[in-house]
Amino acid sequence: MIPDPRTLIAAALDCASESIDADSRLGHHPAWDSVGHLGVMLALEQHYGIAISDETIRRYDSLEAIAALYRSMV
Repeated sequence: MIPDPRTLIAAALDCASESIDADSRLGHHPAWDSVGHLGVMLALEQHYGIAISDETIRRYDSLEAIAALYRSMV
């Protein structure tokens, strides 16, 4: 089963899923800094089967972008 985006991001950032909202993105959440973003990227790779590339790192930098990816996969 593919985890929903909020759960995946919260687990990668080691924070409560309730702290992830529509505005959550790299640099706009206390735990979503550059190191946290690497964790999110690794989670995307593991759970969604996405290869991490420069484009992936830039493209999937928000809950909104990751949620769109999730919707395309379910």
